[in-house]
Amino acid sequence: MILNLRELQAFKAIAELGSLGKAADALNLTQPALTRTLKRLEHQLGVSLFERHAHGTTLTEYGRALEPHASLMLAESLNATRELREMLGHERGVVRVGTVASAVENFLPEAIARLTAERPGLQVHIVEGLADTLAVQLAKGDVDLVIGFAMPQTEGVSLVSESEWQEGCHIVCAADHPLRERGRLTLAQLDGQRWALPPRRTGPHEEWQQMFWSRGLTAPPVAVETGSINAIRALVLRCGFLSWMPRLLLGDGLGAMSRLHVLDVEGVRGARTFALYQRRHGTLSAATVRLRDDLLQRIRALPRTAAG
Repeated sequence: MILNLRELQAFKAIAELGSLGKAADALNLTQPALTRTLKRLEHQLGVSLFERHAHGTTLTEYGRALEPHASLMLAESLNATRELREMLGHERGVVRVGTVASAVENFLPEAIARLTAERPGLQVHIVEGLADTLAVQLAKGDVDLVIGFAMPQTEGVSLVSESEWQEGCHIVCAADHPLRERGRLTLAQLDGQRWALPPRRTGPHEEWQQMFWSRGLTAPPVAVETGSINAIRALVLRCGFLSWMPRLLLGDGLGAMSRLHVLDVEGVRGARTFALYQRRHGTLSAATVRLRDDLLQRIRALPRTAAG
């Protein structure tokens, strides 16, 4: 059993920074002291956790297996300390929530406003990203809750609730894009367009590929891949790119987002449902439970379908 948190902290620092020297600086240790700490952990486990090379270190298969567990154990230790400090009045608590952009721009702000009004001094850390990445962060303990689109449960991630609401994804363009003047289009007529999408091996990207494959077409090359929704919006609005985006991210008629439009393409529409997730193992603070329960009510109250 691993009981020494210092050894886990050393392991995590080396894994994240990819170098014994950088990790030693970050932990305010000498490199020989850090090397001894790592050796003790490797001896205790009976395996090598890192491969050393000229440019730093990389995780072995054993290191990759340990990394999410080490992150979770360290996160749980920090959570326990915070909980006790909150009980003693030394801290007001921290809640960390991961979320997809659609939730950030819709029901999440109201839930956070209510929570912080009830608990003055509470800090809420919001991590926005793609559902696939957020699931990894949740399993590692980097965030406490995730609001994303429905995805498979794993050993480390547990579904709290899934909405009956369905949001359609669409091919989007700027209001002045030349394709809007051509009326209803087919996917084949989009050949030669530049696309800006989330990275490969993420749900939205794979859904977009499947849209072409299901019609016997080859998915076109993607000019820009990014996890930044703001970068995708800018490319669509200002540079003539197309993208694949939920309607909720198109805006409500105010500001720049109102210039994003759904391109009329025959038979094209995806469907996703919001879902709330927490770690399968570990504990949640009282404030996190309060936010989870509020979000649970909001997700269950969503209508069955979104417009469009």
